Amino acid sequence: MRMGLEMRMSQQLIMTPQLQQAIKLLQLSRIELEELIDQSLIENPTLEITPVEEEDESTEKKPEETTEATNLVDEQVQLSYDEEWQNYIESGAGVMQDVKNRTSDSDDHSNPLEATISRESSLMDHLFWQLDLSKMTDTEKEIAEFIIGNIDDEGYLSISVRELLATTPPLHKLVKKLLLNNEIDSDTDDEALAMFDVFHETREKVAIKKKGRKKKIPVLDEEEEFEEEVDISQVSNEQCGVLERIIRRIQLFDPPGVATRTLQECLKNQLIVLGMSNSLAMKIITENMQFLEQKDLKRIARLQKADIQEVVKAYQVITELEPKPGRPFGGEVTQYVVPDVFIYKRGSEYVVSMNQDSIPRLRINPYYQKLLQENKEEPAETKKEGEGEQDMTYQYILEKIKAGDWLMKSIEQRQKTIYRVTKSILKFQSEFFEKGIDYLKPLVLKDVAEDIEVHESTVSRITTNKYVYTPQGIFELKYFFTSGIDQGDGDIISSKKIKDYIQKLIESEDKKKPYTDLQIKTELLDNAGIKVARRTVAKYREAMNILPSNKRKKLY
Repeated sequence: MRMGLEMRMSQQLIMTPQLQQAIKLLQLSRIELEELIDQSLIENPTLEITPVEEEDESTEKKPEETTEATNLVDEQVQLSYDEEWQNYIESGAGVMQDVKNRTSDSDDHSNPLEATISRESSLMDHLFWQLDLSKMTDTEKEIAEFIIGNIDDEGYLSISVRELLATTPPLHKLVKKLLLNNEIDSDTDDEALAMFDVFHETREKVAIKKKGRKKKIPVLDEEEEFEEEVDISQVSNEQCGVLERIIRRIQLFDPPGVATRTLQECLKNQLIVLGMSNSLAMKIITENMQFLEQKDLKRIARLQKADIQEVVKAYQVITELEPKPGRPFGGEVTQYVVPDVFIYKRGSEYVVSMNQDSIPRLRINPYYQKLLQENKEEPAETKKEGEGEQDMTYQYILEKIKAGDWLMKSIEQRQKTIYRVTKSILKFQSEFFEKGIDYLKPLVLKDVAEDIEVHESTVSRITTNKYVYTPQGIFELKYFFTSGIDQGDGDIISSKKIKDYIQKLIESEDKKKPYTDLQIKTELLDNAGIKVARRTVAKYREAMNILPSNKRKKLY
């Protein structure tokens, strides 16, 4: 071993900021790309959307002529861009010419109002509306607003009373104010206490202060602020009791079961609203919840000393209750998938066509091109006055034009790569597009990467959140990459094909005698000739979010 200096020559790809941006563009979804373009148009004054008239004229040009700023960018920098792309992605030439010869399915005369997204009323909106109509005091309403704000989309209050008080200083301040000023309205609290159990941590009942019992306690200063979180040990049981009573007031709101902490509490509250406080269903939920989840009605009948038919009727009532009270309200508005690429049949062959309707075509503003050109051609004598300021302006415009040109090239390269990957998928999965999922073949990223001579990571990025319209429906590009199971005779069956068979079997089964995983394994072998292990069936069933047979079984 020795120490010394040594010189070596090596080749390596340097990830410039421009190349990093281009790689990032590959994995962006269509919506994310549109947002990026909009942001670039705001930040880069030299970029603009190509007018429709000029866009129609430019469709006849070659792909190389679409970027108007190429001649304005320094030749060496332009060459380095091309080399970076060549080293990273090894893209083919002339593909975009085929991409641009596409058909447009857009309707120019459609009513834009029909495409307007309307916002549905959310669970929080519904609760706030009822809060405005309630007879609570102003302070109680403010406290209730904090509680409603902590109710999740399913209708549950997912935080404990003590923790809510400790982590929300303004709420702690309001509760303290309510106690010190003796503003508690107990007229409706008596009814709430009679209807609901106390669920705060200590399970201690807090005495309700009646109106008229005034103590000489100093009023809380309105300007006092609690900027830091309160130590949970400083939250008193009395404060928890105040918050608990207001929670029980909110639990009286519609939908029944809202603002509860557990499924058991949710179901009990719904039975109370139905006037079934003393029913067998209430006893089962209170005492035999674990057996109810297992659908062990015989054991429940023994424990409740009730007839099995009565237990079945109570079970039917329970199954009609809503385990997620917030489900009917709002939620995310359905956003329909816009495919990035189309595969359709033309004659006897399938054709790949890019969808570029919602991706605006960019160009460099002619004014800045002209300004840059004039600055280049301006004689040296005229540049002496204000030379520094002119150089800064020139450099700024030049840099923005380079950035805009690189963005346009990156978007074009992204479209080329999507096109090439889709063409490769079409080659490997041609039978699927013709005959359906039963003919989907096992395919991995490496196969497509070797076919179009790019790296696997490029294929992985370009197939993420990209969708294709096919005669069989709309699919994510990653859908066509699937593992397979060897059947022992050299034949390999796609895992998606097996999942499809399992889904069809479960949909057609007798709901009172559902298939077990072992029976599904046997059915696959007898009816479809697919050899698969029982544990593989269980794994695929769980991946599709399908319950096991004992939980799918209907008892009546």
